[in-house]
Amino acid sequence: MILTRNQKIQFAITALLFASLACRAATRLIIPDTPTPVPTSTATLIPTATPPLTATVTPTLESAASCPSVLSQIINDSTTRVVTDLGNDSTVDEKVEYLVHYTVVGDELKTPLFNPIPNDLKAEQDDHTTQTEIWNYFTRLIPAEQRELITGFSIITDGKFHILAGVEQADKNPYKWNLNVDIADAKEKTSLTFTLLHEFGHLLTLNSDQVEVNVSLYHHPDDEDLYQSEVAACPQYFTGEGCSNPDSYMNVFFDRFWTDFYAEWQAIDEQADKDTRLNMLDDFHNTYQDQFLTDYAATSPEEDIAESWAFFILAPKSEANSIANEKILFFYEYPELIQLRMQILDRVCVEFPS
Repeated sequence: MILTRNQKIQFAITALLFASLACRAATRLIIPDTPTPVPTSTATLIPTATPPLTATVTPTLESAASCPSVLSQIINDSTTRVVTDLGNDSTVDEKVEYLVHYTVVGDELKTPLFNPIPNDLKAEQDDHTTQTEIWNYFTRLIPAEQRELITGFSIITDGKFHILAGVEQADKNPYKWNLNVDIADAKEKTSLTFTLLHEFGHLLTLNSDQVEVNVSLYHHPDDEDLYQSEVAACPQYFTGEGCSNPDSYMNVFFDRFWTDFYAEWQAIDEQADKDTRLNMLDDFHNTYQDQFLTDYAATSPEEDIAESWAFFILAPKSEANSIANEKILFFYEYPELIQLRMQILDRVCVEFPS
C-alpha cells in the first residue's frame, strides 16, 4: 500500500512515530495493503498499506510451479476475506500505533526503538520472537539483492483487518525504504504472503532506478504548490516519490492501462470528503471492473501495478482474455522479471510443504 500526499500528511499528524524518527510523510500511497489492509499497499504507510482484497476477475490459469494448489490457496485467502472498512483512505482515520522500529543491516534487525504505547499493546511490543519471524519470512521470500534498499522495519498495529503491511521512503534517506507490518494481522501466513509480495511490488516499481526521486517533495510533502509544479514538469507518470522514467515499469504500465480514465480517477482522488471519495471510487471500480484484478487495484496506478505483480508471481500464466489478465501478462515482457518470479515461486513453495 502507498499513501496519497494528503494521507501521508494526515498519518504523520495522527501517528507520531518514535521521538528519534521524524515521522515524515513517505510515499504517495493509496490506503487503505499489500494487497495490500490485510492482504492487499503506495502507507505503498505504509506508504503502501494493504487491505484485504476482493478479486474482481478470475484469471484463466495453467499449471505452474511446484505447488499450484498452495498458490491458488494464497490467492483465494487473500482475495475473499471480508474487511469491515475497506477504502482508499479508511485506515487513516484509525489509530495506527508504531510499536517498535528496527534498523535493517543485511538480513538482521538492529537497534530496536520502542514507542510509548497503550498498556494493552505491551505484549505485542515485547513479542520479539514474532517480530523477528515476520522479518525473517520476508527475507526468505525475497532474494537478498532485491532487499538492499530496505533499511528499516517497523511493527505497527491498527487492530485486526485494516492495514496489514506497507512500505514508505526511509526517514532521512529518500533513496531507501522501510517495511511496516501489522502484528495483529500477520498470523495468517497465506494472506501475509500475498501482502508481502504486493509490498515488494511497490519497491520494485518505485525505487530510484525506476523513479527519479524528488528530494524537494520528500522534505516538503505538504507543499501543494511545489507538488503541482513538479507534476507539471514531469512528462511521464508522476508518483508520490517523483517523475517515473520513460521506460520504467510504472510509466509503461500507466501508459498502457490508465490513460483512458486517469482524469476521471484524479477527480475522485481530489475529493476532500472521505465518504464521497469512497463512494465515487466504488462506482469507478464497478464501471471498469473487468480491468482490475481486485477492487483494491482500482485505488491508484501504484496499487494496480502492485496487485498485478502479486498475481503475476502467484497465478499461472493467464490468457489475454481481459484487460485485467493483460496486466498479469505485462510482466512477462521483461525477462528479468520472469527470472525473479521463478526465484520467488521456489521460495514460496518451500514455505508451504505438502
